[in-house]
Amino acid sequence: MKRVRLAVLGTAHVHLADHLDVVAADRHTELAAVHRGSGPWPPRLAGVRPATADEALAGADAALVASTTAEHGPLLRRVAAAGLPVLVEKPLAGSAAQTAELLAVLASGGRPATTAMFLRCAPAFGRLRALLAARAFGELASVEAGFSHPGLPDGLFDGPAGWMLDAAHGPAGAFADLAVHLVDLLGWLAPGAGLRVRGAVLRHRPGLAADVGGAALLSWGGVPVSVRAGWASRPGGVSVRVEGERGTARVDGGRLTLTGAGERVEEYPPPRAGAALEGFLAGLRGERRWAAPTCAEILRGARVMDAIGRRTSQSLIDPAPSTPQPACHPK
Repeated sequence: MKRVRLAVLGTAHVHLADHLDVVAADRHTELAAVHRGSGPWPPRLAGVRPATADEALAGADAALVASTTAEHGPLLRRVAAAGLPVLVEKPLAGSAAQTAELLAVLASGGRPATTAMFLRCAPAFGRLRALLAARAFGELASVEAGFSHPGLPDGLFDGPAGWMLDAAHGPAGAFADLAVHLVDLLGWLAPGAGLRVRGAVLRHRPGLAADVGGAALLSWGGVPVSVRAGWASRPGGVSVRVEGERGTARVDGGRLTLTGAGERVEEYPPPRAGAALEGFLAGLRGERRWAAPTCAEILRGARVMDAIGRRTSQSLIDPAPSTPQPACHPK
C-alpha cells in the first residue's frame, strides 16, 4: 500500500497533538513537513525543520490544516494551487459568506476537501443514525444535544490556545467552538430534516470578551432541539438525547442507552478528535471509514451558526436592575 506523505499547515489548533498521534501510529502515513504559521512550535516536533507552506506542500500527497481560522484562506489557496486533498480543522471560516468563498477555492483544486467533524466517526452516533433512519423511536418529541469541557477553569486558554478568545483569529468563544460540531452532527443524523434557529443565549464573564458557553433552540424537521455548549462544565463531554413516542435514546460519550419497553445499554469507543484524520487518510486509500462532510453540508452548517449568531443575546434578564422597576400589580 502506498504511503501518504502528509503536510501539516499551522500548529495553533488544540487538536494538533491528536493528529500527530494518528500520523505516528499509521505505518502507511509519514509526516512530509510542517509549516508553523502563527502557532507555537510543539516540543514533540523539535527534530523537524519548519517549512514554508509552499515547501511543505511540494513534498506532500495530502494536507492537514491545523492553523487559526483566520489563516485558512491563504493556506487553502496554496493547497488548491498545489492540487492536493485536504482536511481542515473546523470551522472552515468565520461566516457563511467566507465559507462559501473558501469552498469555491477548494473546488477549484479538484481534490477531496472536508472538515474534521469527528463526531461523525463515533460508532455510538452511527448506531443512533441507523435507528433514526429506521424510525425506531416513532414520531420524535424532542432532542437535546450538549458538548462541553472545563477548559476555561483549567487554564487551557492561558497559553497557545488563547487565540480562540480573540475574534481577530476567527469565531471566538465557547459556543462557536463546540456547537458547530453538534450542528453538523444533527444534519448528519437526519439528512433532509433541516435546521431552523428559534433563539439563543450566551454566557459571559466579566473581563472576557468571548462567551464561555450558551444554548440555542432549534427546530429539526419540526422537532424542538436544544443545543448546549461551553468551556466551563466539569466533567464535560458529548451527549445527545432523542425522545420519541416509542422510546428514547441517549448517547453519553461511547455509551448508548435505549429505553422503551425495557432498557438496553450498548458500549462503543468514545469520540476521538483524531478519528477524522484516520477517516480522511483511509479515504485516500479507497477505504470508507466515515461520511466526510460534503461542501453542501459544510455550507449549511455555517449558515445555521450565522443564524444562531444573529439570535444571541448576552442574558435573558437583567439580574440587577439599575433603575426602579414598575410593580407587577400596581394598586
